[in-house]
Amino acid sequence: MALSKIDLDKAGVTGTLPTSNLDTVGVAQGGTGITSGTTDQFLKFTGTTTLASAADNAGSWELLYSDNVSGMGSGTNAYSNAALFSADYNYYRVYILNWEPQNDGIDMNLQFTLGGSLRTSNYRFNLRRNESNSDNVNGAYDNSGGSIRIMEGCGNGTSENMSGWFEYQNPTTDNGRWYVTSCMYSGIETNGYTIGGVGQGSCSDSTAAMTGFTIGAHSGGLGDYNLRAYGLKLS
Repeated sequence: MALSKIDLDKAGVTGTLPTSNLDTVGVAQGGTGITSGTTDQFLKFTGTTTLASAADNAGSWELLYSDNVSGMGSGTNAYSNAALFSADYNYYRVYILNWEPQNDGIDMNLQFTLGGSLRTSNYRFNLRRNESNSDNVNGAYDNSGGSIRIMEGCGNGTSENMSGWFEYQNPTTDNGRWYVTSCMYSGIETNGYTIGGVGQGSCSDSTAAMTGFTIGAHSGGLGDYNLRAYGLKLS
C-alpha cells in the first residue's frame, strides 16, 4: 500500500526542505498567497483569498522631529534644522507651541536652508492679524525681504505667549519657489490682548532643493518654545 501521509516528527526528518519542493501557502490555509512584495509597503486584502503589497501608510502625518527649545539667543540664526526635508514626503508641517520670548514685542521670522547654506534674500510674505480690542485687520508684508514673518508682537509678560504652525509644500521639487502654503498663530501680545493671524510666503532665491529651515527673532531673544515637525506622504 502506498503511503499517503508521513509524520515528519516520528520519521526524524531534520534540516531545511528545498523551496522547489514547497507550494505557496494560500490565504485560506493561513499564508499570504504571494512570494514577493514591494519595498517599504504593507500587505492588504484585494479580495477574499488574495493579498497584495500597498502603501497603506500613505496619507497620514508622521512625526519627524521633536524638540523643547529653551533660552535661544537673538538674531535670525537662533534655531536651525538644516537637514529635515527630503523627497520622501510631499508636505511638511511644523508646530511652534507655547512660545515665550525673552524680550517684549518679538516677531518670529522664517528662512530656508539649502544644503547647509542659509538663504537670506528674495523672500515675500503677507501676514495679517486680528486683535481682541479692535475689528481692524493689521499686519505686515514684504516683497523683497530677508525672511518670512510667521508670528508677530508676542509679549514676554506673565501668561503672554503664542502658538502656531507653518507648512511647506513639496519643498525639494518646487524649482526654486518654496512656498509656505500657510502659517497660522494665536496668543497674547504685548498689550495683553488676544491676537490671531494668518499668512503666506515664498522664496525664489535658488533652483536647488531645499533641505531645512531656520527660525529666529527680528531682534532680542527668541526665548522658549516647543517644536514638532511632521511629514505627509500622499503616495
